[in-house]
Amino acid sequence: MSTRTRPLPPYAAVDVLAVVVLTAIALAGFADTFAGVRWVVVAAAGVAIGLAWTLLLTGLRLGRGVVIPLVPVPYLLTAGVVALGSSGLFLGVPDIETINDVAIGTVESWRILVETAPRVDSRGAVLLIPYALALLPAAISSAIALRSRRAALPLVPLVAALVLALVLGMTDPFSTLLQGVGFGAVALAWTAHRGLRVEAGPAGDPSLGGVSGRRLLVGLAVLGLVAVASYAVVDLPEGERRAVLREAVTPYDSAYLETPLSAFRRFRDQGPGVYTNLAERKLFRVRGAGPGTRVRVAVLDRYDGTRWYADDDTSPDDFTDRFLRVPSRLDNPGRGEEELYTFFVRSTWDLPWVPTIGAVQSFEFYDDYASDRLPDLRYNRATDTAVLPGGLHVKEDYVLTAVPTPDRLTVRMKPFRRPDTTLQDAAAFLDVPARAWSLGARTPMGEVFRIADRLRERGRYSNGAFGWETRFEPGQDEDRLDEGFVNAPMMVGNDEQYAATMALLANRVGVPARVAVGAVLGRNGVIKGKHLDAWVEIRVANGSWRVLPTRAFMGRRPPKRNSAPLPEVRLPSSQRPTDRPQQQEPEVREEPETPESQDEVADEPLPRWPLLLLVPLALGVVPLLKVLRRRRRRAASPPSLAYLGGWDELVDTAGDLGVPVPRGTRTAQAVALGVPPGLARDADVATFSPGEPDTAAAFWALVDESRSGLRSSASPVRRMLAPLDPRSLLRRR
Repeated sequence: MSTRTRPLPPYAAVDVLAVVVLTAIALAGFADTFAGVRWVVVAAAGVAIGLAWTLLLTGLRLGRGVVIPLVPVPYLLTAGVVALGSSGLFLGVPDIETINDVAIGTVESWRILVETAPRVDSRGAVLLIPYALALLPAAISSAIALRSRRAALPLVPLVAALVLALVLGMTDPFSTLLQGVGFGAVALAWTAHRGLRVEAGPAGDPSLGGVSGRRLLVGLAVLGLVAVASYAVVDLPEGERRAVLREAVTPYDSAYLETPLSAFRRFRDQGPGVYTNLAERKLFRVRGAGPGTRVRVAVLDRYDGTRWYADDDTSPDDFTDRFLRVPSRLDNPGRGEEELYTFFVRSTWDLPWVPTIGAVQSFEFYDDYASDRLPDLRYNRATDTAVLPGGLHVKEDYVLTAVPTPDRLTVRMKPFRRPDTTLQDAAAFLDVPARAWSLGARTPMGEVFRIADRLRERGRYSNGAFGWETRFEPGQDEDRLDEGFVNAPMMVGNDEQYAATMALLANRVGVPARVAVGAVLGRNGVIKGKHLDAWVEIRVANGSWRVLPTRAFMGRRPPKRNSAPLPEVRLPSSQRPTDRPQQQEPEVREEPETPESQDEVADEPLPRWPLLLLVPLALGVVPLLKVLRRRRRRAASPPSLAYLGGWDELVDTAGDLGVPVPRGTRTAQAVALGVPPGLARDADVATFSPGEPDTAAAFWALVDESRSGLRSSASPVRRMLAPLDPRSLLRRR
């Protein structure tokens, strides 16, 4: 018994080619999401397998009602081998475990993708995403195209694939021109071609294969103008962000992690018997970094009135400030050459913060047995800090490549143009010290350095560990920093209080600042607990963060038990900020800055409003072409061509109004249109008689009268849209 097959319909190659091109355009958005080219190979295999499945079942005389529900079958059977690299059974036949991995991976892979910093490695479960978005839409769209007479219906799965690729991709699309304009142009051309085939009937029209040069130019002009006009619609205006899933999911919750600043007294001598004290314990040894290299352990960029902490997704317009999974290669640009650093863990480090240097480009554990923890590592590209729940155990050494970042800060640098209003409001309880200690400064950065000087000169240093100094408690809440530190009779604290206060005071005067904890390496590269310090990082005009070192704002002198109380911090009545002269002294002429510290001036974007003019231009080109065509037909010579053009004008008007015109004689068409049959006879006589009529003016007058009748009988919507319908311009004569 032989299986009955059915040949593919005409123009199946056109449909298959359109599906391939549109799928490729839709998936092109993953170019800046995945690293390497393996995802391209996987996606191409998905398209090929999806099309082969559809063509096989279609050739077996199965309709789309059977083909489409069976599409998940080839996906489940082949995804393990193609995307996951599973060996399966004999010749790649998947076993139950492989199919289970595919099913679970399909559900979980999107979360892994959006929680990983770009570019994501082309391996593992994330490859199920391009494979599924290639195989399923290609199979479903081709099944609809080969078994449906609806011109635009096959576009639905492909548009869904484009939307999913954009949502799963980056905020800035890979190419607005390709994914917006290119996809739209190909989709319009394919839909128009299918529409002409549907109008030609089931047998098809062989004349569709031959397209005149005029029709081709007109079609390209219309598609080009519509495509260019759509660029202004697809591309988002300045200041707006595209909605993507990686910015919609709940970020890693880092706010409740214990910070090195809150636990700072563990790094200072607390006397014998304190088991958790790390002051003299060797924590890390760093190889590859010279003396003076700054190792960053944690950066804290938010204050809630109780403590400084590391927030996740701090800025609504910056995606790099999230703690994301780490791929083998981070998209973390930095100026300078990459350096290789190796961190040897010498003691158990139970804090969830992983020390790093500069802008990390790659991260891996030194030994294979610790590599299983790599999926738990999170890295924040805005603060260049990493967290690993559970901390690090002895011998869990790791290697990273990083670009050292400039950290030099001078008083002549300009601060970032926008203050952090959240932190500025959080520091309101220190408003009086901020204003009093910044009096006399001529620039915002000068105010920061003046505050740092006053803080250093006024303060004393103590860890509150021994004797009468135990009265100086730890903490960084408002009471401890206000009445217990700045406005206390004896201003005493350690790095925790000094750095927390300095960062708040800087934000209060409008200069963005945050707290960092880390160490400056010595000659032997060993980091003990006592080597850890807390400093303040200031954001300068070019967007980079520069270091205000601990020595600039922290007093090192020990407190004296019987020292006189400090005077209360208050504003002199004669030096109120509101009464200050607008300009007491001429501005100090700023010296040229080094290339590292010069402000980066962003290029002014070209205005986009001229692109909006393309929209009415694109809408007006079709009516204009129709007016020019009507004038050419009316003035055609000899007059028999004018008769022929008049009848074509009548038929085109009916088509624009949605009136069906049969493919037959002019008399049959006149009856179908409800116009006088004499018009059809006059056109036939002028066309087929040996003689030439004198003029076609009378005939055109009757044509115009009939066209007016057709328009009056059509609906208002049809009358309004008829001049914009380009189909009559593409109709073959």
